[in-house]
Amino acid sequence: MAKAKKTKKVEEVKIEDQSEQLQQLGDVTITQKKYDECEWCFQFDEDDPQIFAWTDSEMNKDEDPKIVFTITNVENSYISFTNKDGKKFRIFARELSEGGKDLRNKQREAFKQLQNGSENQEA
Repeated sequence: MAKAKKTKKVEEVKIEDQSEQLQQLGDVTITQKKYDECEWCFQFDEDDPQIFAWTDSEMNKDEDPKIVFTITNVENSYISFTNKDGKKFRIFARELSEGGKDLRNKQREAFKQLQNGSENQEA
Protein backbone atom coordinates (compact mmCIF):
# COMPACT_ATOMS: atom_id res chain seq x y z
CA MET A 1 0.00 0.00 0.00
CA ALA A 2 1.20 3.47 -0.84
CA LYS A 3 1.92 5.91 1.97
CA ALA A 4 1.41 9.66 1.72
CA LYS A 5 4.02 11.83 3.42
CA LYS A 6 3.55 15.44 4.39
CA THR A 7 6.26 17.69 5.78
CA LYS A 8 5.46 20.77 7.82
CA LYS A 9 7.64 23.36 9.50
CA VAL A 10 6.89 23.65 13.19
CA GLU A 11 7.27 26.82 15.21
CA GLU A 12 7.13 27.04 18.96
CA VAL A 13 5.76 30.16 20.61
CA LYS A 14 7.34 31.15 23.92
CA ILE A 15 6.09 34.11 25.89
CA GLU A 16 8.76 35.59 28.11
CA ASP A 17 8.37 38.97 29.82
CA GLN A 18 5.22 39.59 27.72
CA SER A 19 7.15 39.57 24.42
CA GLU A 20 6.58 36.89 21.82
CA GLN A 21 9.52 35.02 20.40
CA LEU A 22 9.31 32.48 17.62
CA GLN A 23 11.83 29.71 17.54
CA GLN A 24 12.33 27.35 14.59
CA LEU A 25 12.46 23.75 15.80
CA GLY A 26 12.86 21.88 12.50
CA ASP A 27 10.88 19.69 10.14
CA VAL A 28 8.23 17.19 11.18
CA THR A 29 7.19 14.35 8.91
CA ILE A 30 3.62 13.06 9.18
CA THR A 31 3.02 9.63 7.73
CA GLN A 32 -0.54 8.51 7.13
CA LYS A 33 -1.65 5.17 5.82
CA LYS A 34 -3.47 5.58 2.53
CA TYR A 35 -6.13 3.00 1.78
CA ASP A 36 -6.06 1.60 -1.77
CA GLU A 37 -9.44 0.01 -1.07
CA CYS A 38 -11.54 2.21 1.22
CA GLU A 39 -14.98 2.53 2.73
CA TRP A 40 -16.50 5.54 4.52
CA CYS A 41 -18.59 5.02 7.63
CA PHE A 42 -20.55 6.86 10.29
CA GLN A 43 -21.14 5.59 13.80
CA PHE A 44 -23.63 6.23 16.58
CA ASP A 45 -21.84 6.09 19.94
CA GLU A 46 -20.22 2.65 20.14
CA ASP A 47 -22.72 0.99 17.80
CA ASP A 48 -21.50 -0.88 14.73
CA PRO A 49 -20.09 1.46 12.06
CA GLN A 50 -22.46 2.00 9.15
CA ILE A 51 -20.88 1.94 5.67
CA PHE A 52 -22.22 4.61 3.33
CA ALA A 53 -19.63 4.78 0.52
CA TRP A 54 -16.65 2.85 -0.83
CA THR A 55 -13.98 2.92 -3.49
CA ASP A 56 -14.42 0.95 -6.68
CA SER A 57 -11.29 0.30 -8.73
CA GLU A 58 -13.42 -0.16 -11.86
CA MET A 59 -15.00 3.30 -11.60
CA ASN A 60 -13.60 6.84 -11.22
CA LYS A 61 -10.05 5.74 -12.02
CA ASP A 62 -8.91 9.30 -12.76
CA GLU A 63 -10.11 10.84 -9.47
CA ASP A 64 -8.77 10.76 -5.93
CA PRO A 65 -11.42 9.12 -3.76
CA LYS A 66 -13.02 11.56 -1.32
CA ILE A 67 -16.31 12.43 0.34
CA VAL A 68 -17.48 16.05 0.50
CA PHE A 69 -20.60 17.15 2.39
CA THR A 70 -22.27 20.48 1.71
CA ILE A 71 -25.13 21.85 3.75
CA THR A 72 -26.26 25.28 2.59
CA ASN A 73 -28.11 27.96 4.57
CA VAL A 74 -31.54 27.17 3.14
CA GLU A 75 -34.55 25.48 4.67
CA ASN A 76 -34.50 21.68 4.39
CA SER A 77 -30.75 21.52 3.78
CA TYR A 78 -29.60 18.49 5.75
CA ILE A 79 -27.78 15.18 5.78
CA SER A 80 -29.47 12.32 7.57
CA PHE A 81 -28.12 8.91 8.57
CA THR A 82 -30.19 6.05 9.97
CA ASN A 83 -28.68 2.90 11.46
CA LYS A 84 -30.13 -0.60 11.33
CA ASP A 85 -31.92 -0.09 14.67
CA GLY A 86 -33.68 3.05 13.45
CA LYS A 87 -31.47 5.59 15.28
CA LYS A 88 -31.12 8.78 13.27
CA PHE A 89 -28.19 11.17 13.05
CA ARG A 90 -28.85 14.44 11.28
CA ILE A 91 -26.75 17.48 10.37
CA PHE A 92 -28.91 20.39 9.25
CA ALA A 93 -29.31 24.12 8.75
CA ARG A 94 -31.91 26.20 10.57
CA GLU A 95 -32.72 29.81 11.46
CA LEU A 96 -30.26 31.14 14.04
CA SER A 97 -31.64 30.45 17.54
CA GLU A 98 -31.05 32.36 20.78
CA GLY A 99 -28.62 29.60 21.81
CA GLY A 100 -26.74 30.03 18.53
CA LYS A 101 -26.64 33.81 19.01
CA ASP A 102 -25.23 33.33 22.53
CA LEU A 103 -22.51 30.99 21.23
CA ARG A 104 -21.67 33.39 18.39
CA ASN A 105 -21.42 36.34 20.82
CA LYS A 106 -19.17 34.36 23.19
CA GLN A 107 -16.91 33.45 20.27
CA ARG A 108 -16.75 37.09 19.14
CA GLU A 109 -15.84 38.21 22.68
CA ALA A 110 -13.15 35.56 22.99
CA PHE A 111 -11.72 36.61 19.61
CA LYS A 112 -11.73 40.30 20.64
CA GLN A 113 -9.90 39.43 23.86
CA LEU A 114 -7.27 37.53 21.88
CA GLN A 115 -6.87 40.47 19.49
CA ASN A 116 -6.67 43.00 22.33
CA GLY A 117 -4.16 40.86 24.19
CA SER A 118 -1.84 40.64 21.20
CA GLU A 119 -2.21 44.41 20.51
CA ASN A 120 -1.33 45.21 24.14
CA GLN A 121 1.77 43.03 23.92
CA GLU A 122 2.93 44.85 20.77
CA ALA A 123 2.68 48.30 22.42
